[in-house]
Amino acid sequence: MVYEDDEETLPYTTIGTDEAKKMIEAGTRVIDVRQPAEWDRGHIAEAELVPLNGIYAFGKALKELNLPADEDVIFVCASGQRSAAASEIALVTGLQKVYNLANGMNGWVNRQYPIER
Repeated sequence: MVYEDDEETLPYTTIGTDEAKKMIEAGTRVIDVRQPAEWDRGHIAEAELVPLNGIYAFGKALKELNLPADEDVIFVCASGQRSAAASEIALVTGLQKVYNLANGMNGWVNRQYPIER
């Protein structure tokens, strides 16, 4: 019997808020893909803002960061939807250790983890 579950397997890893916090505390890079107005309302202190303004612009902006292909990178948005798309784009740009923060900043804030404004 042939199973075609491989196509359902996401090429990036979705992580929860607690795991993300531990990774960030250990020095994992965080890229926030929200818009500047969202960022200004509160973001993870260690995050860098790289807005997801279209596939090509985002891919180019990621490339310009010159991240090592094997560096762990967590992508964050408000709820985990845009960061999922960002994670897929990141893989296409050559990053290999890509993580999507499930529930995004909503989950982070609900856990009452620290944010910066």
